[in-house]
Amino acid sequence: MRSVMSMLPYALPILGGLLGVVYVNMNRSDFINPFFAIAIGVIVGRLVAWAIQGIAGRSR
Repeated sequence: MRSVMSMLPYALPILGGLLGVVYVNMNRSDFINPFFAIAIGVIVGRLVAWAIQGIAGRSR
């Protein structure tokens, strides 16, 4: 469990950025700036990782 928790701050922002790329590529007609979509995905991924670590820290 420790290795999973230590991986979250790195893996979830990468996954969020990847989902931003996928969203931009699937919705080409929306004219979304890829930089913003990727940055928002990374920020959301980091916030989710932070929330999961906070919840898991309270349960110990």
